[in-house]
Amino acid sequence: MDPIRPNKKISLNKIMTVLVCLLVFILALIYCRYQQVFTVKQIIVHNQNELNEKQIIHASGIKRGANMFDLELGAGIDRLIAEPYIFNAYISREFPDVINIHVIERQPIVMIRLKEDYALDAFAIMLPSPMNYPTNSMPVITGVDRELPFEMGKPTFHPDIRYAINFVNYVQQFSEEVKSYCSHITWSEDKGWIIQKDDDYPKVYLGKNDLEKRFDILDAFISKMEKEDIDMRDYKYVSLRFNGQVIVRD
Repeated sequence: MDPIRPNKKISLNKIMTVLVCLLVFILALIYCRYQQVFTVKQIIVHNQNELNEKQIIHASGIKRGANMFDLELGAGIDRLIAEPYIFNAYISREFPDVINIHVIERQPIVMIRLKEDYALDAFAIMLPSPMNYPTNSMPVITGVDRELPFEMGKPTFHPDIRYAINFVNYVQQFSEEVKSYCSHITWSEDKGWIIQKDDDYPKVYLGKNDLEKRFDILDAFISKMEKEDIDMRDYKYVSLRFNGQVIVRD
């Protein structure tokens, strides 16, 4: 039995060492907590544009002075994603006292005029009218039912609006000059979709279906007019509603 005693002694020493280290670690944590070493002193927000830093911090529910270990980061992320303009978010601790909030915002691509002006992103998500995006350069959709029910931050499944969003996404591949003809997009129950560059330019009647195909025809027609040095403003209207034909009225 004698040879076993040294091993028992070594094991006991190891256990005591581990216990002492654990005790020191716990006491260090208690001391740090008492001294407020691990309290939130700085919150850094990354990649914000529409929402400012103060709005994002408030939405996250994280406050300066909170204990770093007590924060429920998952709940903070859920609160951020509930904001209409925030598509995704990530929160991380940077010890001893910094919280980093990273956000990915939705980007409005078109305005829509209902009872008030709202914005839509590329996925038909309804957004409040933006403050920090150039709304004057965005297409504006009008003519849709002003009583349209919707939920902010959620996609609208109204077929006319989704059709218009798909059309606006398609138009992005063209030049700025051609895209400008979609500055005003109007829905008419009788004539379908109507686009117009501004009041000095003619209305372009696209119809109700195959908007992408009809816009390709319009693109070719605009290029032809430019080559022939014909001013589109000389026309009263342009219609592409009938079998791919371009019908103009002087």
